[in-house]
Amino acid sequence: MKRFVCLVIIGMSAVVFGQQSQRNDSLASPLIGLNKPNFLSDFSLKFYVRTSLDSYFEKNKYTTSRFNGSELRLDLSAKIHDKVRFRFRHRYTSQAVPGTLDGVNSNVDLAYIDVQASSKVNIAVGKLYTDWGGYEYDLNAIEILNYNDILSTAENYMVGVGVAYKATPQHRFNIQLLNASVNKLDQIESFTMPQGTEESKTPFAVVGNWRGSFWQDKFQTSYSYSYFTQAKNKGMHYIALGNKYQDEKLTVMYDFQYSHDDLDKRKIISAMFAGDKPALAEQVAYIDHWLRVDYKVLTKLYLSLTLMTSNAYADNLTAVDAGTNHVRTSYGVIPMVQYRPFHKVDLRFFAAYVGRWYNYSSYAKEQLNQQNYNTGRISIGLIAPLSIF
Repeated sequence: MKRFVCLVIIGMSAVVFGQQSQRNDSLASPLIGLNKPNFLSDFSLKFYVRTSLDSYFEKNKYTTSRFNGSELRLDLSAKIHDKVRFRFRHRYTSQAVPGTLDGVNSNVDLAYIDVQASSKVNIAVGKLYTDWGGYEYDLNAIEILNYNDILSTAENYMVGVGVAYKATPQHRFNIQLLNASVNKLDQIESFTMPQGTEESKTPFAVVGNWRGSFWQDKFQTSYSYSYFTQAKNKGMHYIALGNKYQDEKLTVMYDFQYSHDDLDKRKIISAMFAGDKPALAEQVAYIDHWLRVDYKVLTKLYLSLTLMTSNAYADNLTAVDAGTNHVRTSYGVIPMVQYRPFHKVDLRFFAAYVGRWYNYSSYAKEQLNQQNYNTGRISIGLIAPLSIF
């Protein structure tokens, strides 16, 4: 009897489940049919992806080809109160290594609470994006096939607090107090600290940013100044000046970036020195120029061109180049074609070439054994900032 009853219940359940499946199996049904919880509003779930078939070249010679899932990020945000929001973004293309200073895994980009203190003031606490300024940084990472030297070596997400003030609809100011780094000073892979360097008791960074809009949003600015405490009596000054012009078909962005570091934590110049775990170079500077032009040729066809250059300087080297402290210059060019077949879904098929050239000064060649070289990459793939929910 027990077996018979169990069989009847299972049979009835199967019939009911089948009927429900037939009713629900419809193209009109949403991809995710969950109702939003009552305590959440403005709920957003986005998936950022860039995947491509990449062919690599070095010194004008073909080396290899492979499929590359270079960008995979999940971004979640919502309101949990009229004046409280949260945001969390996770990156799946990096190893989860806890920061020795902040204790947060490195694949967590953002994890913060944003509180609206007044109609013009917002306070954010948690792991924030470092508000460097400039449009190379402001663009979604899936749109950047290769960063210029400063941003490619920067720590862009830090734990701290930020206060944003919206003075007018066209002008917004933001100031942040952050950890100066993800890791403690002595956690520098493959390098040692210069002799006599002491860890700061307050390893903080102060970042100030102004975003302005003019001429009915056709011209915009994103300017910032930052000071980072790298060690006791040693710091980094960083300036970013971003400018953007945009109309219906044309977008032009230009960034100027300057970084003066008492310690070369970017490691570009330090990597030129031979030996087992050389000391970080001191008194270095980097100057970057970045230009990007996007043009809408047709409704679904877009052309893009990115040009970049970076210059590296070291004040404490005995240069032989007629008194200059210039060490290296890098160049970059990225032409790209995008085809966007859908109107409501931002799905882009692209083809691009990423070319980089690295030229060294005579001092770097003769004293540090550096040689000029170039790299190239042909990428054919998909870019998709998908809004899931």
